[in-house]
Amino acid sequence: MFDNICKFIAENFSDDLATWLLGSPLSLTVLDPTELQ
Repeated sequence: MFDNICKFIAENFSDDLATWLLGSPLSLTVLDPTELQ
């Protein structure tokens, strides 16, 4: 269950996720869905 939620957040809110984790906005590279399995 948590894997699906994390995958959804990473795919749809990557900028917000980076800001939350790192404390500053950062554009993440394009995630290949196979990397999130």
